[in-house]
Amino acid sequence: MQDLPQPIVSTDWLMRHSGDQDLQIIDTSWEMTDRQRPHYEVFLEEHIPGAIHFDAEKIAAPSFAPPHRMVPEPALFAKLCGDLGIRQDAMLVIYDNAGLYTAARAWWMFKGFGHKGVAVLDGGLPAWKAANGPIESGTAKARQRQNWRLPTSQPATVDSSEVAMALRMGTAQVVDARPPEQFNGDTSFRYPNVRPGHIPGSINLSQRLLRDENNFFRNPADMRAVFTRHGIDFSKPVIATCGSGITACIIDLACEIMGGERVAIYDGSWEEWGGRSDLPAKLDAANCV
Repeated sequence: MQDLPQPIVSTDWLMRHSGDQDLQIIDTSWEMTDRQRPHYEVFLEEHIPGAIHFDAEKIAAPSFAPPHRMVPEPALFAKLCGDLGIRQDAMLVIYDNAGLYTAARAWWMFKGFGHKGVAVLDGGLPAWKAANGPIESGTAKARQRQNWRLPTSQPATVDSSEVAMALRMGTAQVVDARPPEQFNGDTSFRYPNVRPGHIPGSINLSQRLLRDENNFFRNPADMRAVFTRHGIDFSKPVIATCGSGITACIIDLACEIMGGERVAIYDGSWEEWGGRSDLPAKLDAANCV
């Protein structure tokens, strides 16, 4: 197989290489409407043939209270991926049913844990279907458990105290990937007991602006122009945040496409910050461009 054209691949590329022995396809589809429905049921309805389902709510650190879906420790990540039959030496192409949502989170985790050869399917499952790619339903074939070596690196994250310090000292730019109506609105429908608003001093750049109407990434020059228009200076560090650490990873993926600009993820994001009364919140339109 030719080298994986990281960090994104086209549907045409995947159709030509989906049968390669050293490639595994990872499905991270989520139930986007009914929060009581298991994500695996979405996978059962339709997926790319041979795909392995990777649930970003389960491939996470154990939690009994918010914030949830935090990045797991290396040993746990290795065990959970091995249990799924994901090979540590395989090239991975990741997609989801939304076009782009949880696929970026999985990509970010694999990349951060040092996996060599991982990419996201540009446009996701909708693009695959629009290109008449084959679809199957039902359970996937059982895969042999894999024994992973312990990863020696971890995804770049920051915690709430580091975010607060960066804003207070002006040492990093905090970019909130949520759409404006969530950045300056109420998200308790998604995160109970979380205040409306955003982190004071953060910049709102909806990750949706980095893609076109078909969920394909814009070209690097156009994406860079979006960042510039929102006042983001890549000579300074960037911290990405969102509702719960999922779409913040799209900011990192876009930066990788643009040429490897470094981004740290505030993993707790607004689910943590907005749920803590000891941290400040702001609700206005001043930073929404």
